[in-house]
Amino acid sequence: MKSRASFTIEGEVLGKLDSLVDNITYRSKSEAVEDILRKFFERQHTAIILCGGEFNIEGTNTPRPLIKIGNTTLIERTINVLRVSGFRNVFISGSTEVLKQLFRQLRNGEGYGVDIKYIDDNNMNGSAKALEMVKQYVGSTTLFIPGDVVFDIDLKDMLKFHDSHNSFASIAISMSSSDSEEIRDKLVVKGNYVASYEILDTPVKSKLAPTSIFVFDKDIFKYIPPGDMKWDIQKDLLPLLVKDGVLFGYLYNGAWMRVRTREDAERAKSLFKEE
Repeated sequence: MKSRASFTIEGEVLGKLDSLVDNITYRSKSEAVEDILRKFFERQHTAIILCGGEFNIEGTNTPRPLIKIGNTTLIERTINVLRVSGFRNVFISGSTEVLKQLFRQLRNGEGYGVDIKYIDDNNMNGSAKALEMVKQYVGSTTLFIPGDVVFDIDLKDMLKFHDSHNSFASIAISMSSSDSEEIRDKLVVKGNYVASYEILDTPVKSKLAPTSIFVFDKDIFKYIPPGDMKWDIQKDLLPLLVKDGVLFGYLYNGAWMRVRTREDAERAKSLFKEE
């Protein structure tokens, strides 16, 4: 259903709009404006923040995304990074209780320059099944990010990397100049794709630290079996992607860390400048 709107436009802009009305592409200024706005909103990238499972700071009733990193909550920091990186459509998936508390903080995102929608996920069937819960919202180049991480990644550059390799799965990998990172999920990168991936029983030091930040297209759901079952991104999904040679690794010089305790929050405060 069409609705009438009234607004003012600078003369120079109106002149350019008039030049588009050629009775072939556009028959009227209203038609031109509607098409331009539709294409603009279609270009806004989508990010899905995963806050499922047990998601409180250890020993408290505070959801991890609401802990302060300096003067800003972790979720506000994440939303601000997404906004400046062009992610204006934001979905937050998590348990009903966590979403209630996040909504009290963020509302619909209007005060943060984004549009936020909330998706209930109370099934506790693992991170890959959490992806399945948001299947209908996934198009091309959709960013998936945990709600309990602090990171320093050029998300615009990661999107360019993903698009240039014509794949449907990319993972951000933090790269260090020395073997300083202790990791349990070890991977090998050859060229731009991930050649091997395994979860270790004991941590090892490595120059490459895989994050839990991904860009997925909707083809990813071919690798998530339907039904009520446990299915995890790291344990179940990534090994299948590596086996088929479809997981690409975006290497970057920057940090990232999960925030699960108050001690983690203090460490994050010293590692990352406030946005």
